[in-house]
Amino acid sequence: MKKIQNLISDFNKGIVHVFLILVCLISSFSCNEKEFLREIPLDFAAPENSYITNEDFIAAIYHLHGLTRSVLWYNTRVWYWWLGTDLVESYNDIDRAIDYRTYWGSTGAGPEYIWSSSYQVIYDANVILERSESDLCKLTDDQKKVIQAEARFFRGYFHKILANLFGGVPIVLEETKTPKRDYVRATRQQVYEQCVEDLKYAAATLPDINAVDESRINKLAASHALAEVYVSLGRWQDAVAEATKVIDHPATALMTKRFGSTDEKLFNNPAFDGDVYWDLFRVGSQDRSNGNTESIWVLQFKYFVADPNNLLGGGDRQDLCLPRQVCPDLMNAKILQKNGTYKTVLAKANTYYNQRGQGYLKPSPYFLYKIWNGPDIRNAKHNIIRDYPVLNPSNEFNGKWVIADKLPLKKDVTTDTARFFFPQCGKLVNPGKDPAEYLDKDQSIPGSIITDARRLWRKNYQMRLAETYLLRAEAYLGAGNIPNATADINVVRRRANAPDATPGEINIDYILDERLRELHYEEIRIMTLCRLGKVVDRARRFCPVISRTIADHQNLWAIPNADIIKNVEATLEQNPGY
Repeated sequence: MKKIQNLISDFNKGIVHVFLILVCLISSFSCNEKEFLREIPLDFAAPENSYITNEDFIAAIYHLHGLTRSVLWYNTRVWYWWLGTDLVESYNDIDRAIDYRTYWGSTGAGPEYIWSSSYQVIYDANVILERSESDLCKLTDDQKKVIQAEARFFRGYFHKILANLFGGVPIVLEETKTPKRDYVRATRQQVYEQCVEDLKYAAATLPDINAVDESRINKLAASHALAEVYVSLGRWQDAVAEATKVIDHPATALMTKRFGSTDEKLFNNPAFDGDVYWDLFRVGSQDRSNGNTESIWVLQFKYFVADPNNLLGGGDRQDLCLPRQVCPDLMNAKILQKNGTYKTVLAKANTYYNQRGQGYLKPSPYFLYKIWNGPDIRNAKHNIIRDYPVLNPSNEFNGKWVIADKLPLKKDVTTDTARFFFPQCGKLVNPGKDPAEYLDKDQSIPGSIITDARRLWRKNYQMRLAETYLLRAEAYLGAGNIPNATADINVVRRRANAPDATPGEINIDYILDERLRELHYEEIRIMTLCRLGKVVDRARRFCPVISRTIADHQNLWAIPNADIIKNVEATLEQNPGY
């Protein structure tokens, strides 16, 4: 009997021990309910499994680069950057077909597009920043710093774009995971101050310009952007300091001697041999690895590489279709023949002329004729092409020059000289560089191309050292240091073999004119003019044709009405006048 009682006692103790073990096990598994319940997809890509390794984050960073190139330079989007500015005068301006009160208004395509696109980049940057702090993330501390710095660069850069164009906008610093309808506008100053925080971190953390691949952001690009933001805040000495970091860096210098490709000849004519300014814009000449010490940030492009996610600028994309947008449509420019008929200047689009120009954004008379004050290679015959030889065997003037030989150009309607025939800029063509598959099979006229050959096929400057000099000149001007402002401007002018500016000439208009001379069709002009509050003033003084429908309040664009309507839990205030 006693043996049975002992067995029962041992059995009960065993049950207690098993129970205690189970309690411990349950406790250990239930100590982190969130971890226990976390669902991680195993057979498809999702945010939960897409931001883990360094390779994952690098792919996400390249996506920001691809978005930037697409947002700013995809096909007709360049219209938003130049229409209504002192740089261009389109046939729509001349025919009164465009009204800037609505074009830049609350339902305008440009404001809606850049508002939503900029916040898309900001959103994606915030996703990278938040996921880089996840406990699933396998980044090392050093990798995390660089990834976060580059993401913060893009977040700061696109907040800057929004502040330049719209003034005060909502500051978004967190990944948006649920519908949000209570956005409020920060002041423009507050937005710029947030840009300072992001760009300062980027400038302090990113690799040096010679320590990083050209497809990534370097610390000098962050300093360049930061200098512009400091100028916008009136922090002149801070702007000078950041620009000086870029200008005085041992790896940067303006290009002053010829370099790169020398086989691109306008009209297939050796007389149009180019110069160092021309060289800056040839295929293959943008990257630092090709000897270009002027490059700070270059948007990458490689024709038809395997790049399904548009990470590296590959594929047959519509980016940088500048010949199509800004070069004349010479296949519709007509010359009167002796028998009373008309024949076109070009029989077919030609790689040695302007590829497939369609003449949407003609240079303004102010740019073409008013800002050039003396010799200047930027105004040389190959850098601003003001005349064209006829290339059409059926035209009795074949081989003659339209202007020089005083050919009877048809000028009956606006489009004749505002779309079909006008001067074009050499930085917008790359003669002889169209890929083989874009050449017309019929080469009886050498250089004939198919009509879809309308791209530059090259990489694009987003930041160039010449602009850094002009930003520092703007900062010196704001600080009242006219001699130093003059000196910086003259560094740029001397490279162009232009006469020195004098201190008595220097004001903000002179700097804006110098930006036109140096950065035409390169800077996003509307952002510069909005940043400075000079859209209306410059249009009315220098471009009366475009100023006819520009109202007093249009130094800023309108907040898109669709976003105001959707923001039902708070008031997203509209800019005055809209």
